[in-house]
This record gives sequence, structure tokens and C-alpha cells, in this order.
Amino acid sequence: MNRSSKLLTMLCAAVLTTTVVAGCVSPEKSSGDGAAGGLLSATAVGGGASMSYTVPQLIDSMDAGKAHGLDVTYQGTGTSSSNMVAAVLSGDADFAFPAATTAIDSIQEGGDLVIVASALRYASILGLRNDVSERTGVSAESPVLERIKALKGLKIATSPEGSGNNTMLRKIVADGGLDPDRDVEIIGVQDPSAIVGGVKQGRFDGGFYGAGVIEANIASGEAQMWLSTARGDVDELLGHQIGMVMVTSKKTLANKPDLVRAMFDTVVDVEKSIANDPGAAGALLRQNWFPDLDGKVFDLAWEQAQHAYPVDGLVTEAQFGAILDFMTTGDKKYTLDYADSVYQGAR
Repeated sequence: MNRSSKLLTMLCAAVLTTTVVAGCVSPEKSSGDGAAGGLLSATAVGGGASMSYTVPQLIDSMDAGKAHGLDVTYQGTGTSSSNMVAAVLSGDADFAFPAATTAIDSIQEGGDLVIVASALRYASILGLRNDVSERTGVSAESPVLERIKALKGLKIATSPEGSGNNTMLRKIVADGGLDPDRDVEIIGVQDPSAIVGGVKQGRFDGGFYGAGVIEANIASGEAQMWLSTARGDVDELLGHQIGMVMVTSKKTLANKPDLVRAMFDTVVDVEKSIANDPGAAGALLRQNWFPDLDGKVFDLAWEQAQHAYPVDGLVTEAQFGAILDFMTTGDKKYTLDYADSVYQGAR
């Protein structure tokens, strides 16, 4: 098992609350050359701040690549999907696990990128402060559309504009009948721990983020779960879409197809492991990636998140089309070709 990535993540982390562990990118580049023991080396970057990144985190913790001849070095790089994509495009990493929306934007803009596998459906939580929810006159058990309409006039913190969580929150608000630019004050925050602190201190009425963040406010009794994408609260609005993908460069796919295939198979192995034994997967995840997280917070987050991962790594044409529809606005159209944007093994 590759421990160096965890050590690097810990050393580079700026831990502001026990819910968030951020990391930094190693300057070391990968060439996909052979590693010790005859394994093929590969580097991957993703995040370390929430359970949205469980699949790549468990690739590292389970040493899952070894079954497919790989020695995978995974490093958490914070939560910026744009930085993850940039690492692949610059050659600093072989693979990345960004938000699907960021990957699509990069391909649309001519980026030398291809989607290799699906790694997450949706695992985001919307939590509201208790005093705020009481003011709305709506309960957390009310119909979903009523809960969404109750957000009118509220200040909700999430990730920065253009990110997966921000885009999704805007879509949920809009599909619920509100104007995300006028009816709700959506505040983009770079550091997830600032969302937790802001909700706690009353600066934000609520927060929307991937599993493992807002649960800290919920577990402490100062907020309640208002919406959970993982449990299917907004499926009727968003459909069954993909929230996170694994990507590589088209150059890597052309020059090292065996490496790409092995990484796809590794992702699928981990996804099946989560589905078959979520208890064991959760225990390993906590031990290696959330050791300082309060047990109550972890259990609450994992209860939701374990249902949010695919089991086959596939990105179907219907799902790809749904992402494009999700991202299309009045002034921005997406004209990507499915076969050119998605790895053949994942279709």
C-alpha cells in the first residue's frame, strides 16, 4: 500500500476543523513507467475534504491497483476540480477525479481530456440551522419541493461558482421554482471548513456540500439535514446523473491504453467492494482518511454516502446527455460527442 500520499496529505493539510483534511499536489511527475515488483506506476489526484472522493481514497487504502498490475500513488489536492484537471493536462498526474461538470467544461473548451470512468453519482447534503428551519415553517420531513421553496431569502454556503456542488445547488433551486440568483444568496466558499464554521457562527443559514462536511453541524445539534442527494431526495428533479468522474489525457489513452484499462478495472473493483461490504469499506476509509473525525459525524456521513457510488464505472450515453442538459443554460450550449468524450471501456 502506498503510504507516502497519505503522509504528504497530512503534512500539507490545513486542518481548520476535524471534518476536513486537505492536501497538496506533489511536484513529482509520473510517466506510467514500471514500478518496483514489475508493477506499472500511475499517479492520480483527487480530493481529501469529503466522502465524495471515497473511490480514489479506497484505491489507495486497499492498494486496489495491484490486482491489475498497478502501483497507484494517490494524492488529495483539496477540492478544486479545475486544479485536478490542470494536473492531468500538464502531465503532473496520469489520472484525476474532478467533478463531472468541470471535466465536461474542459473538453468543451478543447482540453485534451477523456472521461474514463464514473466515480460518484451524488453525495451532497444540504443542512439548515435549526433556528432557520423553524422560521421557514417547513419541516425536514415536508415534501421536497416545499423544502426547496423554503430556501427563499436564505444565505447558503457551498463550493465556488462553477464547481459541481455550486452548479448542483443552483439547479436544485431553479427546478424547485426559485431563481438561484435572486431568491437565494448562494455563497461560494473555497474551504469547506469555513462552511462548517460559518453555519456554526450564524454567518450562513445553511450549507451544501459533499458528505463528510455539513454532517459536523448536524451531529453537534445546531443544524438538521434538509436535503440529501445520496438518499434520492432530488432524483425526480435531477435524474440519475453523475457527479464525479475519473479522467485522463487523450495522449495517455493513445500511448498507454493498458494503463487506462487497468485503472478503469481498479475503479470498478473498489466500487463493487463498497456495494458488497459497505461496513468494511467505511471502516477502512475512516482509519486511513478520517482518523480525527468524530465517530458520530463519520457514521452520519457514511450512512448517506455509501449509496452514492456506481458499481460498474460506466458512463452511459443517457447519463452523458443528462450532464450536458444539466449544464446547458441560455447562453451556454454543449455540443460534445459522446464517443469522443468517453473512454470506450466505460460506454
